[in-house]
Amino acid sequence: MTQTQADTTIQRPATTQDVADIIMDAAQAGQGLAITGNGTRPGLGNPVAAPITLSLGGLDKVDFYDPEDLVIRVGAGITLDEVEAIVQARGQYLPFEPPRYAGLYGTDPRRCTLGGAVATALSGPRRILSGAVRDFVLGVEGVNGQGDVFKAGGRTMKNVTGYDLSKLVTGSYGTLAALTSLTIKVLPAPRAEITLVLPAATLADDIALFCAIRALPLGVGGLARRMNDDGTCDVVIRVEGTQPGVAGNRLVLEGFLQSRGGARAIAQEESQSLWADIRELASLHPRADELVWRVNLPATSTADFVARARAAGCIGRFFIDWAGGVVFSTMRGVQPEVDVLRYRKMAEAIGAKATLLRAPQEVLARFGAFPPLSAGVAALAGRTRAAFDPAGILNPGRMSLQPQETGHA
Repeated sequence: MTQTQADTTIQRPATTQDVADIIMDAAQAGQGLAITGNGTRPGLGNPVAAPITLSLGGLDKVDFYDPEDLVIRVGAGITLDEVEAIVQARGQYLPFEPPRYAGLYGTDPRRCTLGGAVATALSGPRRILSGAVRDFVLGVEGVNGQGDVFKAGGRTMKNVTGYDLSKLVTGSYGTLAALTSLTIKVLPAPRAEITLVLPAATLADDIALFCAIRALPLGVGGLARRMNDDGTCDVVIRVEGTQPGVAGNRLVLEGFLQSRGGARAIAQEESQSLWADIRELASLHPRADELVWRVNLPATSTADFVARARAAGCIGRFFIDWAGGVVFSTMRGVQPEVDVLRYRKMAEAIGAKATLLRAPQEVLARFGAFPPLSAGVAALAGRTRAAFDPAGILNPGRMSLQPQETGHA
């Protein structure tokens, strides 16, 4: 199906072969393609200027689901809500807890696709226990920039031999291939869940607490430090597993936390709601004119980084997730030409990676959404991209390897 809006033609393929035909025609004509699912994260990544939008939301069929083998293969356009409902009916779940981030972009979270989650490699708070999205992508089908259909991976980990292309295309933001089908490993869902909540101490003390808790043999599926509406902060600890296991681990943690004045427990339903808010960055409450950042960094550097950023006045509301391994924050949009560079330089100084999750298009076009690459990594990425998409027609500019005018990619 073809649809025209303003200066853009929207192609809505129904099959993998349709995708291949569209890409082959675009390659021959030298036309760029904006690869999307249902377009629910329009500001994630660098701006793409292309005359044709390839919308993959129609590739939403379930190829198979084998609950006993813990594997499902679906079209890349299936919504996260739908695939989660399918596996939840059999007591299973997507372990990487994919965020929607639709609230950042003013879109409908019910339309977010699994293909979009894989293409952007978005993982939620449970990452510290279960792993990242690429750890659960067993196989993919896709179309490269020349219109060639390829398949990689299989139904089990042991079927993956040679180069693991499934992991390579995960997080490539549609610049290597248009994904049409995904084989995903699922896991049995926890039967029980509670969250322990205690007042935050200093950020350094809370990070030390996270490290100590992670050293314990407990089923901790979330460690975060969130900011409340009144400006105070809480430490939240999610414990999940079997009913007896959660009960036992709760007792261990409550005893461990006595030195911090103890903790109150939140039961399962409220706990799930709390972690959904953390997953979707709800506590940031970003204003329309504010930039939103994600900084991946060593937990041991988190407290120092936040202190420096606050002293420089280029960080607003923030919270910590992944046991201190990621900082989500807002930034005023008044002087981005100063604050963006300053923030990025602070991150680079400690080996952190600062990514703009939301910013005005002109800011993204000038400074780039992603942290700068070293010359060696940029060269390797360029060769890889050229092998998949020689003409550079897939999401051109989305993950630009060329320095911006500021020297940042």
